[in-house]
Amino acid sequence: MNKIIFIVLCISFYVTGNALAVEISWMHVQHREYGNGKALNRLGFGLIDDRGNYLTDNRYVKEIKLYNPEKKELKLAPFSFDSIEEIFGTYDSKNSQWLYRKAWQLDSWFNAEIMDPLSPGIYWLKVTTTDEKVAERTFAFNRRIVLPIIDSNSIQLQPDLNGNLIWTWKIPMGLGQLALNHKTRARASIDIFNKEKNVGYFSIILPAHLAYVFIPVDVVQTINQKGDRFELKVQLETRDKNNRTYSNPLVINKRLPAVSNPHKPELKIEN
Repeated sequence: MNKIIFIVLCISFYVTGNALAVEISWMHVQHREYGNGKALNRLGFGLIDDRGNYLTDNRYVKEIKLYNPEKKELKLAPFSFDSIEEIFGTYDSKNSQWLYRKAWQLDSWFNAEIMDPLSPGIYWLKVTTTDEKVAERTFAFNRRIVLPIIDSNSIQLQPDLNGNLIWTWKIPMGLGQLALNHKTRARASIDIFNKEKNVGYFSIILPAHLAYVFIPVDVVQTINQKGDRFELKVQLETRDKNNRTYSNPLVINKRLPAVSNPHKPELKIEN
C-alpha cells in the first residue's frame, strides 16, 4: 500500500512539476539599425512548451536575465511578447527555386532592448517561469559589422502575366565587397494589417545580392485575403544574426498586385 501511494505521489509531482516546463528554442543578441536612423541592441528569443508548441502568451514568464561574456547582468528594457500567424519562404540557390510554406502557422517570440553596449563573446540568457523553473541558453555575439540599409524608394512591385508578384529593390553600394568578407543574407517581409490590427506576417530569406523576390499568385492571394493594408520591408543581416538593418516600410493601402489567369502556363524564373 505504501509503495502504491509513493508511486502515485511521484507521478503527481512529475505531472505538476512539468506543467509549465519551457525551453528556449532560439535566441539572438543583435545590433539593429533602421531606415529612420534609429539604432539599438536587441535580445530576442522563443519559448516552447514540453510538447514543442510555441507559447501563446507570457503569463508563465516571471523573470528574464541576460549576462554578458564577463557574466555581468545586463540592463534590459521591459520585455514584450508578440504572437502572429506567419507564412515563410526561402530561395534554394542550388536549384534556383522559390520554396514557400503556404499554410499559416502561429509563431511567438519575446524581445527586449539591451540598454548596455555589446562586446564580443558568449551571452547567457536565463528565463524563470512562475513556478520557479529555469530555462537557459547561450548565444555567440562575434562582432559589430556596419551593414547598408535598403532604400525603400527603390522598392518596386509588378505582377507578371500569370499574376505572380515580382518584388525588386536596388542593391546598395558596398554590399558586394561586404558580402565577400562576411556571410550575409536578405529577408523580404510583409506586415499584414486588417482594420489597423497586425494580423499576419510574410517573410522569405534569400541571398543578399539577389535583390528580387518571386511570390506565386496563390501565395499573393492568401496574403490579400488576410488584410487590407501591407507594409513591405527588406532586411539585410549577417548569417550569425549578430547584425541586421531594416529599410523604411513601403505602405500599400490596397490589395497587392495580383491577377490570376488559369489559362496561362506558370512562369518559372531562374537565375
